[in-house]
Amino acid sequence: MFNIEWLIIRFSALFTLCSIILDLEIVFFIIGFLLTHISIGICSILHDYMHIKKIKGFSIFLVKICSIEVVQNITEFFF
Repeated sequence: MFNIEWLIIRFSALFTLCSIILDLEIVFFIIGFLLTHISIGICSILHDYMHIKKIKGFSIFLVKICSIEVVQNITEFFF
């Protein structure tokens, strides 16, 4: 005999799992775009308002290192 309740429960679990996976992908994209936006914004502020080339270069280097560290910490948090 065919049990429709068993089938409904299995499909609902499958759809819930698929929606969670899709939501995580959206969260990763949003975090990636947000970090890129922040990094580009800080670098543009440094280019506009710092006039000493050595300090500007070192500051941009620090921004890039910090963005790499933030991405590393976020990936460790999620995985």
